[in-house]
Amino acid sequence: MIRLAGPAHTISKVLLGDSSAGRAAALMATAAAGASFTPGLMPRGRREQIVATGIASALQHGLVINAHARHEVLSNLICSWAGRGNDPVGRRQVKSAVALGTTVAGLAAYAALPARHGERIERAVVRTVGVRLFRVGTASLLVGGADLIDRRYGQDHPLVRTAAPAAGFLAGAAISAALIRRFRKFDPVIAARVQASVDPLTRDHLNDKPDHGEPVTSLPVSLALGVGVATSLQLLSGVEGYVSGRVATSVRRVIPGSDPYASLVAHAVMLSGLVGVLAVGIEYVYHRAEAGGSAIDAAYTTAPNSPSVSGGPNSAIGWQTLSREGVRFVAMSLNPQEIADVTHTPLEQVTTPIRCFAGLDSASTVGARVGLVMEDLERLGAFQRSVICLTSPTGTGYVNYVAVETLEYLTRGDCATVGIQYSLRPSFLSLDRVAMAREQNLALLNALVWRIRGLPEGKRPRLVGFGESLGAQTLQNCFLHEGVGGLQRAGIDGALFLGTPAASRWASEWRSKPSQTDPDGQVIEVSGFDQWSTATAGRTTKPKYVLLSNPEDPIVKFTPRIAVARPEWLPLRAQRPPGVPQAMLWMPYTTMLITLIDVVNALEFVPGVFVARGHDYRASIPRMVSETYRLPVDDDEMTRIEHALRDRERTWAQKRMVAEQLARAGEAVGRQLRTWGEVSSPPTVAAP
Repeated sequence: MIRLAGPAHTISKVLLGDSSAGRAAALMATAAAGASFTPGLMPRGRREQIVATGIASALQHGLVINAHARHEVLSNLICSWAGRGNDPVGRRQVKSAVALGTTVAGLAAYAALPARHGERIERAVVRTVGVRLFRVGTASLLVGGADLIDRRYGQDHPLVRTAAPAAGFLAGAAISAALIRRFRKFDPVIAARVQASVDPLTRDHLNDKPDHGEPVTSLPVSLALGVGVATSLQLLSGVEGYVSGRVATSVRRVIPGSDPYASLVAHAVMLSGLVGVLAVGIEYVYHRAEAGGSAIDAAYTTAPNSPSVSGGPNSAIGWQTLSREGVRFVAMSLNPQEIADVTHTPLEQVTTPIRCFAGLDSASTVGARVGLVMEDLERLGAFQRSVICLTSPTGTGYVNYVAVETLEYLTRGDCATVGIQYSLRPSFLSLDRVAMAREQNLALLNALVWRIRGLPEGKRPRLVGFGESLGAQTLQNCFLHEGVGGLQRAGIDGALFLGTPAASRWASEWRSKPSQTDPDGQVIEVSGFDQWSTATAGRTTKPKYVLLSNPEDPIVKFTPRIAVARPEWLPLRAQRPPGVPQAMLWMPYTTMLITLIDVVNALEFVPGVFVARGHDYRASIPRMVSETYRLPVDDDEMTRIEHALRDRERTWAQKRMVAEQLARAGEAVGRQLRTWGEVSSPPTVAAP
């Protein structure tokens, strides 16, 4: 009779489990490893695939273990009620009956609640729970069948004794192998979009790299390291099991008669502890993000000297209160000579553009911040300009430089851009600030509208809007339930929204009921200038409000709902929309994980290298600013502007990098001097 011993026995317990619950979990975890290779909206590299494989398999393992804990409680209660608690055969029969009942119940729930367009989330949750019950029940029955074969034939057949415990793992591995073989062929949709996203000006700067059109994931390495990640997390699960077992023992000792549900109580205690640790971790991440968002770059250590920006000599706002992104925004303002050189306009016909910004630290309340920027707009002369652009920043306070600089070039500086910060964190950590951002934008919008309407008709500047990512959502929220009418009543003459998040209710209302919210067709959603040209050809009046959405941008598509409900952009049998791989599958939880990884990949930008892919819209912005704000330009000038935009972005990124490195070098020298007994301040090194 073959028996595993020593290290082999330990490895077997970790990977295969030493109980029916562990072996069922191994089946589901290995199958999930294969499912994690499904293509996503963005290409994934080796590191991302390792993370996806490890987390997906560990998540499934944990879900099955917890499901079995509930099944165990139910089985124990039934055995106690039937008086068969001390009968091993009876206990096994009851467990098998519970597994069969779980399978049937899950299948019934799935069949009774087919997916429907626009269904309530509660219905989707119940259906997904049904799918989980069916899969867990089926895995338990498979493992139970293997155990039955082992008991009946294992004594006489050593091969059965060896193979039976691994039956679940082997079945999961077979499923995983089949899924990986299906997914490994790179989807041509991704390759085509990667190539199409690179415009001619940028293509010269790119080298042919694997991650620009070919999968770079090494199958053996990804599987091996993915299993390593999963094994590490399963070891943590083992620690949780050991601690919860001790807690369960204490519960049984303290509360007589609690044996049937002691295990469930123990797992609940552990889960509560995990939630508490997670809450502390989130607060730590928030603190670090806000500290980073408020820190000013080493490249900007003095107040701006332009008289036309906030924080400058004519401003009522202190430049150090603008935060990192606010200081960048005002410091990077174009000067008249730069505009004249690029647009080939006589210098006397160019004016200095205005940039007005208030940070969270500029004032303590929404009303005070709005009052400050309105005062700055007056001081800087914004209401004498031909265009005022109301922008809603992203979570950190970032305002897209490409869009603002394009506006300044096209108007020859005859414009003002204004925005107010509502968070110091990245957008995905700023969802709790959406309501405050809406209130702030609405207050600023009302103040602007009343001030502009107080001017003589012939001297009123045009008011346009701009928002990117969470900034698009927070500006759109000002017109919630009003459709296009809200934008028109506010006098917004054009608005450009980049990468509107799927959570934007205004955009969702427009997409679902365009005839009601936009009867005159004033809103359009396009992926770039080419699609805009095709969609507006022959129209005498072009749309004023543009949603610019790359087809594979995960931020435009991601909502937590996809964890339990198939999204509309991932239909079961129909042809997939542009940008969505035909081979991509929807799977509960796993699809949400893959799309989250896509979100991270979509935010990777290279300074000066403009593409129209993922959440990067820089290659499309200049043309769309010209079209949306009705600032016509010929092709030659647009080409010069696009070259200048790339050069400026690359130059400013280099300045920030050099200044940061020099600052770090100065700090390192200072630390060394202190070790030598010097107490003087670290030397200051100026950037070239």
